[in-house]
Amino acid sequence: MVQVKKIKVNEAMFDRCASLYYKVWQMDLRAFKERMMKHATYEGFRGFYVTNSTRHLVGFAYGYTSLSGQYYRKLLESALTEQDIQQWLEDCFEVAELAVHPMYRRKGIGRALLEQLLDGLGHKTAILTTQLNNIPARTLYELNSWVIVKEPFYPIDIKDPFVIMGKLLK
Repeated sequence: MVQVKKIKVNEAMFDRCASLYYKVWQMDLRAFKERMMKHATYEGFRGFYVTNSTRHLVGFAYGYTSLSGQYYRKLLESALTEQDIQQWLEDCFEVAELAVHPMYRRKGIGRALLEQLLDGLGHKTAILTTQLNNIPARTLYELNSWVIVKEPFYPIDIKDPFVIMGKLLK
């Protein structure tokens, strides 16, 4: 059984998450840490993590209330129709990140993190993006009642296509 714990908003936790993010995506961990620290100030921020038996971080997920004016919200709005914006972005929780160490995938960690992250939210919907060709992530989301809102989606300065996925919460 996976034990999911609530992320504490502090520098040590941001460092741990950035280190795992780098192991998963090989992307700039300093930029990720700064982004996560910024997101932690957003309304409705919440996050959860999982460690292994030696207390090493093996997965985390976090998100926040999606509000007009936020950087990524603007990108989503620019890609969606007015009808989609009304359906998916009004009263929405945005799943910003979900990362699971490659050695710990397919053990229920991603699903447990998502369930805990979305549990008890007062929002009508949740939204996220993932790479169009990230079949394991897309399969996880689809098996947990996420639907495709738009594909392809091209965030600014990113050449590879993404997909926007949404989930009804109420």
